[in-house]
Amino acid sequence: MNARIVALRLLAQRRLTEAQLWARLERRGYDREETLAAVESVKRDGFLDDLLYARLFIDGRAKALGDARLVAELVKRGIDRDAANRSVRSAERSEAERLEAARQKLFRTRPGLGYPSAARALERLGFPAPAIYRHLRSGLADLGVAEDSP
Repeated sequence: MNARIVALRLLAQRRLTEAQLWARLERRGYDREETLAAVESVKRDGFLDDLLYARLFIDGRAKALGDARLVAELVKRGIDRDAANRSVRSAERSEAERLEAARQKLFRTRPGLGYPSAARALERLGFPAPAIYRHLRSGLADLGVAEDSP
C-alpha cells in the first residue's frame, strides 16, 4: 500500500506529530524516500501541522501543568523545542492561571496538605519554584493557614 495512503489513515485515527508519523511509517517498513514523500504530501495538504498539534495539546489538557512540563511533553512527542516554547507562550491560559487552578484543585482534593507537600506537588507538575511559593503564600493567607503547617 502507498505510504501516503497509510499516512492519511494514521492521521484519520488520531492527530500525530511529524516525528510520530515518521516513526509509524518506518515501523511499517517504508523506506526513507517513501516516508519523506508521504510526510511532505500530507503536510502540504494541511493534514499534518506540528504547531496546531502543540496548541491543541496545550489547550486540551485537563490537568494544569507548568510551562516547563508542557514543553518537555511536546518535545517528547517530536515537536521542535522552539516551536513548543512558542506554543506554550501563546496558550489560552497563562502559566499563572494554570498554577492557580492546580493549587485550588490540590487543596480541594487534599484539604489537610501542608505547605512543603503542596510545593513539592506543584513542582512535579512543572511549575517554577518562585511562582509556586508566591501562589502558595497568597492562597494560604486567604485560607488562614500558616506556612509551617505540617
